[in-house]
Amino acid sequence: MRAALCGVLVAGAAVLAQSPPPQSVPPQPAAAAPQRPPVFRTGAHYVAVDAYPTKGGRILEGLTRDDLEIFEDGKPQAIDRFEFVRADTRPPDDERPAYLSPRAGLELAGDPRYRVILIVLDRNSFVPEAWIAARESLREFLHKEIQPRDLLGVITTDETWEDLVLGRRLSAIEEAIDDPDWLLRRPQDTTRALSECGYETLRGRIRADAAYGMLEGLLRLFGQVREDRTSLLFVSSGLSRQPPDRRGLPQKVGLPPKMGLVNGRIQVLRGATDMNESFCRSEGQRLVDTDFDRRFDELTRIARASNVAFYTVPVLIPDLVAGVMPVSGRGSGRRGFSRPGDSLTPLASDTDGVAVPTAGDVRRGLRHILEDTGSHYLLGYYTTNTKWDGKLRSIKVRLKSSGAEIRARRQYRAPTREEIDTFSSPESRVVRVVPEAVVNALEPLTRLRPSAQFHGYGAVSPKAVTVTIEVPPAAVAAGRWSDGAALDLIAETADGTAVGMGRGRLPSNGRTVIAVPLDGTGAPSNVMVRVRAEGETVTQKIELVRNPSALVGDPLAYRSGPRGLNLPVASFVFARDERVRLDWPTYARLDAYEARLIDRFGLPLRLRVALQSQQVGTAYQLTTEIAFAPLARGDYVIELTASAGPVTETRLLALRVR
Repeated sequence: MRAALCGVLVAGAAVLAQSPPPQSVPPQPAAAAPQRPPVFRTGAHYVAVDAYPTKGGRILEGLTRDDLEIFEDGKPQAIDRFEFVRADTRPPDDERPAYLSPRAGLELAGDPRYRVILIVLDRNSFVPEAWIAARESLREFLHKEIQPRDLLGVITTDETWEDLVLGRRLSAIEEAIDDPDWLLRRPQDTTRALSECGYETLRGRIRADAAYGMLEGLLRLFGQVREDRTSLLFVSSGLSRQPPDRRGLPQKVGLPPKMGLVNGRIQVLRGATDMNESFCRSEGQRLVDTDFDRRFDELTRIARASNVAFYTVPVLIPDLVAGVMPVSGRGSGRRGFSRPGDSLTPLASDTDGVAVPTAGDVRRGLRHILEDTGSHYLLGYYTTNTKWDGKLRSIKVRLKSSGAEIRARRQYRAPTREEIDTFSSPESRVVRVVPEAVVNALEPLTRLRPSAQFHGYGAVSPKAVTVTIEVPPAAVAAGRWSDGAALDLIAETADGTAVGMGRGRLPSNGRTVIAVPLDGTGAPSNVMVRVRAEGETVTQKIELVRNPSALVGDPLAYRSGPRGLNLPVASFVFARDERVRLDWPTYARLDAYEARLIDRFGLPLRLRVALQSQQVGTAYQLTTEIAFAPLARGDYVIELTASAGPVTETRLLALRVR
């Protein structure tokens, strides 16, 4: 996790250091003096503070830097930057589709003119009845309250902090939470592996460990990429504050040994079993030794240092109310594991947020966030404390006229000497950023819906669009379109003009490939697919990634695994026991070509990708086959580079391993 965290934090730091302010920022008030960004001084540390002086519940406008004073650990500081950030002015050129990529969201999060709202839903706390009310509140918030300057992220404790995407289309968020399968638990990989170890009485500790890990990652991320306040709505039945269990590891439930074929005979796989045992023992002991009360205190400390405020909304679990799961306070030595709801109030109060008292009142929690994060003053100063010890320092902002303390950022973490030296060195300015091309290649994976009737993929060539249709295996097994179905396809340009039509038939196995000839009057941007069977009609739009190429075209993909061989692929999500074959058509004689596998941060992996040129009829194509067994679960990108004479092209294709 630390390695991945460093990758994202470096990207975020690079965004802050290198990216200019967005063009769509709201103008300054006419009466305000022109503001200049702070000039960063070598060997000094700049601290940004958001302040909210109010009277009668309304922000006090018209203040100057002489009206306010800042204290760090009780010592006055000179205000170097003073700016009023107005929240009621919409950016004139704001376009929400521009915020679809993780990198773009982090770029805007670094600008104080944009408000960041994170909604974290503890999936373990939800039952269908509780989720329905929370979902309606979220839907109402999306329709009525969200503003173009708001960067909204929705995530659950089943996911990792790396899965967060800020500023997605509101329709995409609504589509996700409306999915009937969205409430189904999808534990993280480590959580799933631990759950299979057989420690039945550690299930609560396993879930708590995953929730803490996800929250800690989010806090550290926003502590690096954003100085202004970040609001986090946490909907949960509570975080555990259980002490270490002095009884040690509990007795495991007996599990059958792993079996397999060895030299044609079924035998126990000793190596896999031993490796499993080692993992289970070490992780189980770590969970037993974890002091979640201390971890809770550390979580609130990180939140204060990162300027993240928790707004907590309790959710009552019927099982807890009925007493099925034991509820114990701090210090209990019982094997049963509690998630005490009373942890939500200190979590909010210790981070300058609000604890909503009414169970399930998501609407009220969101209302508090909007009230607390409107127009405000952005202050900045260079600390006079040059003791670089990495410790927390307190901040207070007061009105000079009355000496009254106003609501503002409360703490920050001082840098270490090593960090100060790094910031001051010229080499620190050369920071690696996740390539934009990689971010764009991964974006289609965010649109995948598990409940989709069928998946579609279109490979564009100069004369046709080759469309692959793939019905999810679960739907095929359930008998969906078991007698086949008729397919009508229309290729359209961005303005809706039809530039190609095709027809075909979907066989009973739910997979087919159909070529749609193009008339050459325009470049297609999507394909409308209509499925007709037994009096039912289903229509879906397939977005095309238009990437004109003189050397290599879009690939076609075929999966092989336990369910069959060389099945056409439209959903680029694969199991680890599968492999994929990719065929890229070539349009010229190539001088050189190579392929490699890179991770979601753009870093190459050691896994070798063998690529060869094959003749198919009178044409040629580049072909590779990749097995996913050596890879961990996650998102990857295949990067193909081809050259002919002075021309070099790079093609990217994203894959997900689950």
